[in-house]
Amino acid sequence: MISISVIIPIYNVKPYVKRCLVSLIKQTIVEADIECVIVDDCSPDGSMSIVKQIISDFKGSIHFKLVRHKNNRGLSVARNTGLLHASGDYILYMDSDDYLMPDCICCFVENLKKNPNVDMIVGNVRNCKSNSLLFNNLQKTILINDCSIFVPQMLRHQIYLYAWNKLIRRDLLMNNHLLFEEGIIYEDQYWSYKLFSHLSSILIIPNVTYVYENNPYSIINTTFTAEKGEITLKSYTISINKMLDNPLCYKRFSKNLTVDYILFMMNFLMNGVDVHSRCPVSSETSKAFIRAKRRILLRSMKYCRIVLSCFILLLFCPFSYLQKIRFFRHHYYDIESFVNRICHLTDFLHRKKM
Repeated sequence: MISISVIIPIYNVKPYVKRCLVSLIKQTIVEADIECVIVDDCSPDGSMSIVKQIISDFKGSIHFKLVRHKNNRGLSVARNTGLLHASGDYILYMDSDDYLMPDCICCFVENLKKNPNVDMIVGNVRNCKSNSLLFNNLQKTILINDCSIFVPQMLRHQIYLYAWNKLIRRDLLMNNHLLFEEGIIYEDQYWSYKLFSHLSSILIIPNVTYVYENNPYSIINTTFTAEKGEITLKSYTISINKMLDNPLCYKRFSKNLTVDYILFMMNFLMNGVDVHSRCPVSSETSKAFIRAKRRILLRSMKYCRIVLSCFILLLFCPFSYLQKIRFFRHHYYDIESFVNRICHLTDFLHRKKM
């Protein structure tokens, strides 16, 4: 029988945690062993009292494991702790302010039975903030066995980078040490980069299996302060440097993904440029961020990608002031997509390397 470990970190989610756990408890009956690993990251707001009461009242077949950190260590470490305590064949990450659709796990299991060798199943998501789906035009289930197809889709943000709502083989995560980077925010970005570089197959299903809540107190929605600007810029810098130090293995791909690889990193650096212009940060963080920008430019020049190198100059003054123009910000992804297509026209002149 299929076994699934649902990993839920808990920190300051008192208004949401009951709905989260109830959405798991009330899942449609499925032929699978379900365990729920709850990681208490020293939540100070009474969230865990609600969790313990729900578990105490629960009479079903889901096996709950409670793990507590000695001190607050952040979402990355909480997820890693959950993975290390999980025993299921498959992992499903949840954020504790979100919730599952009633047939979520049933849908995953049914698709897994039809495709038992797939590494990961990705469900559709309803975004409460925009009242839209993350896969807007997906009409049918898509199985992709070619990494030269799904890795570029990830690099172009056509597959969402969030860790949640993806059913993943636990042995793939453990064998490749696919843990979240400690001490950073927006950790899903680098983690997804690592994950997709090890996948052999993915299944994308049109079913809405997960609801992404608009929590005004989440890291993403809180107002930018000097402190948040500092950790955001540090996080982008750390993630970019690690991606540059650990490029994708070009031998796996039938296509040249150099352009996609560079533009994927530049996308985050452009966000960093915006943060850098709005928030005061320490001299050390500022210098590290500038070095990361230079590394991207030098890497592109090393590959003799002239058009791409010119586009990367947008990370530097005076070209970076374009970010202050609303029209440019609104159409940045269209411009990036155009540059991507232009650069790929010259792939035949370049060897595959990253």
